Amino acid sequence: MSSVVIVGASRGIGRELVRQYLGDGWTVVATARTPDQVAELAATGAHAFHADTTDEASLTSLAAAAPRPHDLLIINAGVGAREMNLATVDAEAWAEVMAVNALGPMLAARALGGTVRDGGTIVALSSTLGSIGANSGGGLYTYRMSKAALNAGLKTLSIELKRRDIAVAALHPGWVKTDMGGAGAEVGVEDSVTGLRAVIAGLTPAKTGAFLDYRGNALPW
Repeated sequence: MSSVVIVGASRGIGRELVRQYLGDGWTVVATARTPDQVAELAATGAHAFHADTTDEASLTSLAAAAPRPHDLLIINAGVGAREMNLATVDAEAWAEVMAVNALGPMLAARALGGTVRDGGTIVALSSTLGSIGANSGGGLYTYRMSKAALNAGLKTLSIELKRRDIAVAALHPGWVKTDMGGAGAEVGVEDSVTGLRAVIAGLTPAKTGAFLDYRGNALPW
């Protein structure tokens, strides 16, 4: 039976990932940040644990306690930020977004990477807003910077893990109808996750280091 760890599974894309992988018979290890959310995940049939990507001790505890080995690690945790010009960027808020969106996923990969089997897959949810090459609209400084930093980290990780034949990728889920994306977003959660899963299934060591959207299209860094 295949096994997946989903970090950040309390709602939205993360919760739908849990639902779909469980539905296909996978063993699912899922994380949330509050006791109530952990209990809700456990009720779905997932192995549910507390973890916070800004708390490395919680990630280390998760790695020790969760069933293993795993075929797939999905790092989904993230927060939004919407300032549209440099004058409104708050330094403290910037540091928090960078910690959650950029450093947090890399800490999760460090803590949990050893539980992923050789030849497995590690992905993290990024965004086209992290693309420098596709940035024609400006604004959203903090969010763009955090996702660009995440992309750089994942690309570098893909090189480090080639020796273990682990495929690493940054994935853009689309503009999804979640709490973060809002009701006016273009893509339903189920459609986004279905697409993401197809892209993940197609990743191989030969394709490691990719930046792809949920339809499998390559995105500019």
